[in-house]
Amino acid sequence: MRYALEGFDGGLKIGGRRVTCTNLRYADDIVLIASSEEELQELISRLHRAASMVGMKINDKKKEVMKVSDDPTPLKVTVAGPP
Repeated sequence: MRYALEGFDGGLKIGGRRVTCTNLRYADDIVLIASSEEELQELISRLHRAASMVGMKINDKKKEVMKVSDDPTPLKVTVAGPP
C-alpha cells in the first residue's frame, strides 16, 4: 500500500516546495492533499483499492474533509468512489 499514491501529481506548493500526501503520513492516519474535488476523489479511490488488496478498510464514517477555499460548497467524496 505504500506505493498506492506514488506517481500521482496531487498536492500543492507551500513556500516553493511541493507538499503531497506522501509527505504527511502518521501511525494510523494519512493526510491527502488535492487541488480539486476530482483529484481528492482519485486519491481516496486509489488508497481504497490499495488498502483492499492487503485486507485493510478505510472507515468512511471516520473520514474528515477540510476545504480551504472561499467557496462554501461542501466537497462530496466517498471511500467507495464518486457518489
